[in-house]
Amino acid sequence: MAVQAVASSFDAVWVGESRAEGVGAGLAAAAMLGQAVPIRVGAVVDAGLYHPLHLAEDIAVADLTMQGRSEVLLRLTTSPSSRYGASTEPGWFDEHLHVLAAALTGAHIQWTGEHLRVPARLEANQPAPSRLALNPRPGQPAVPIWIEASETWIDDLARQLGFGVAARWTRGGSVPAATGRWPGMLLCPPNVNATDLLIAAGDGAGYFMVEARTPDEVSSAGRRLAGPLRMPEFPEWISD
Repeated sequence: MAVQAVASSFDAVWVGESRAEGVGAGLAAAAMLGQAVPIRVGAVVDAGLYHPLHLAEDIAVADLTMQGRSEVLLRLTTSPSSRYGASTEPGWFDEHLHVLAAALTGAHIQWTGEHLRVPARLEANQPAPSRLALNPRPGQPAVPIWIEASETWIDDLARQLGFGVAARWTRGGSVPAATGRWPGMLLCPPNVNATDLLIAAGDGAGYFMVEARTPDEVSSAGRRLAGPLRMPEFPEWISD
């Protein structure tokens, strides 16, 4: 499917995961896939199921492995069965994303909150410094990261921290507003068409992630979307 995505002129290929049964599978798969294709590779990650410093480390290692071609979409879908035992309250995700954003800057950080403490001050870690920094750092100065915003408070938090915002495709809906350097992202079904996506983007830009389950669906989406999205006013005389 990834090879077909390259042949179909897509800018990136994405893989998804559910961390309920393990840790790091999506980013590990993305890092491996990045060795096989020259385009950017993204990982859809269920955030909140393990410590944000571990997530930051996974992102950094994947990005270095891909020589700075990684992208990440975070879904805030922690369930009560989380292996990390985290709450589903907004306060947990607030702390999780603050620590993640701070760690990915490469700065030495310290955090003391209701749910998290960095450094942890666990007896097994002693002696420990008062601050710590992510090592290694990602290959990119800023890894493109989007948050799937299903509620207003998630949208606000993502923008506050400088993450992009993603939303599910709805007919007649709009691409989320850009956040700094990141355009809004729409998560689209396999049968979406270019005209509807251009209408959703309006006069701005949009990042469209299109679902596909087979190489044929990738190829079909490429024929339907890649050309029209890149040249939406393609001259008719070109095909004469």
